Amino acid sequence: MVVVRCLGCLTQRRGLKVLLAPVRHRRWHSTGSWVPPTEGHDTGITIYNTATQTKVPLLTQYEGLVSWYSCGPTVYDSAHIGHAITYVRQDIIRRIMSRLFDLNVIMIVGITDIDDKIIKRAQELRVSVQDVSEKYEREFFSDMDRLRVCRPSIAPRVTQHIPHIISFIERILGRSMAYVAQDGSVYFDTEAYGDYGKLIPLPPLPPLRRPHAEETVKKSERDFALWKAAKSGEPYWESPWGKGRPGWHIECSAMASHILGAPLDLHSGGMDLIFSHHENEEAQCCAHHHLKQWCNYWIHTGLLYTKMEEKMSKSLSNTITVNQLLNQHSINTFRFYCLLSHYRNKILYTPACMSQANAHLKRIQSFLQDANAYINGQYKCAALDEPALKQKLSETRLKVKRSLADDFDTVKAVDAVMELVSLGNKELQKKPEGSSSLSWSVGSSMVSICSYIHFIMDDVFAISFPKVSDASSLSMKEGVELTEVLDAVIRLRGDVRTFALLQGTHSQDLSPSEKEVKMKERRPLLKACDDLRKDLLKNGLQIKDHPKHTSWAVTDERKG
Repeated sequence: MVVVRCLGCLTQRRGLKVLLAPVRHRRWHSTGSWVPPTEGHDTGITIYNTATQTKVPLLTQYEGLVSWYSCGPTVYDSAHIGHAITYVRQDIIRRIMSRLFDLNVIMIVGITDIDDKIIKRAQELRVSVQDVSEKYEREFFSDMDRLRVCRPSIAPRVTQHIPHIISFIERILGRSMAYVAQDGSVYFDTEAYGDYGKLIPLPPLPPLRRPHAEETVKKSERDFALWKAAKSGEPYWESPWGKGRPGWHIECSAMASHILGAPLDLHSGGMDLIFSHHENEEAQCCAHHHLKQWCNYWIHTGLLYTKMEEKMSKSLSNTITVNQLLNQHSINTFRFYCLLSHYRNKILYTPACMSQANAHLKRIQSFLQDANAYINGQYKCAALDEPALKQKLSETRLKVKRSLADDFDTVKAVDAVMELVSLGNKELQKKPEGSSSLSWSVGSSMVSICSYIHFIMDDVFAISFPKVSDASSLSMKEGVELTEVLDAVIRLRGDVRTFALLQGTHSQDLSPSEKEVKMKERRPLLKACDDLRKDLLKNGLQIKDHPKHTSWAVTDERKG
């Protein structure tokens, strides 16, 4: 075992008391260092590891398989978008791994269903702890489903794993890295462990305050509870140390170890969990499994802010629930908003930020609609530069994969896709000089580009852009082809607009005053055409008027 001395203090044990004399302006560091997995399998991905604060190759213990544990919710209240940003960002990373790099991701999300906050909420509502935890667990997963976050492989609850947690603590005690306090609580002994402080440099220890006679005595302020002695009126379980319940940190360690074993490939959570939650998990798991390193890769997502220095949290009363979010913005907009900043960066939630995400979405959707109209013969333009489009698509595919392999850099990946969209739009906007310049074949480039954008956005990022083929799933009586109906509606509306705008051949014989009178008479027809377009948009169908023709497309303008 590596011997580590606390540079921030000198200690002398006297029974259960510790006298501390802190040395100022020094920071305590563990001598532990991260090591790559032995005989690991290269995934082709480089990942930022919190333990090293550098990017390192992601190597897994088994080829094509990633074992991943994520800290889940403490289910005592509704989830807000500060929580949602963490789980959506993790979901994007998980999808990148599985859809783009063909990795089988086994993801565990632990549910904390016993906690001080849950007990307090149950007492306030005068219901059982189980009633509170089950209600908010159902609500959490319902919210995540709406946000298109993939369900975890397993979502274990703490209360279902009490025997495993007790056994986990017993082994740590057996290795003399924990101790039982006077009241029956069990504490992890950070000094006996000797390798504490892997994930973040720790400040010097403050002097240990002298406890009252009835209070639990810890050996060090850094020691943390593995088992908490029961208090009057609270739920409890029997243990070798008396009635009590698990400490928060031990829950994740015991459930992850029971299901995934050790070592673990990947562990994730918000930046606010690095210390002390994840530091404590690593310590107690290394002590339990007798390992130098339990988790091979730690990744942490940036927090959500409503102002530059104000984190979204219930304690600040500045939260926005998922329901409130989706009453204002679509799921697509929120997920795209998550792509526009690196997952490790803190992220600002403002109307301007959401508008930027929505503008990107509309630009991509407009391109896909025009491209599909072109492919289906509804949109006419000059012949496309097939070699240039195919070359750009090839470059985009390479840039996107390289960016996402580089610590899941969605910002650069989105930039590459937007460049492809720009070139596609430029080609579609080329006006034919005459009938001879019209393309007699659409070629394969536009079809390939649309297919690739749908793959990246739909399959990898779970941002759904409707396809023309989606029209077949809209409600119609059996035997009726909706596409044929819409084509007929578009033709009729086009004839009406042509008549109302005096674009027929006979209009050339009219004087300016006659044209003005007729235009005024026919204005209600134009309004009727506009009203039809608005009504169809409300039902998920968009009509787009071009200079000499009209096209239609399925859209997601409706919320959600």
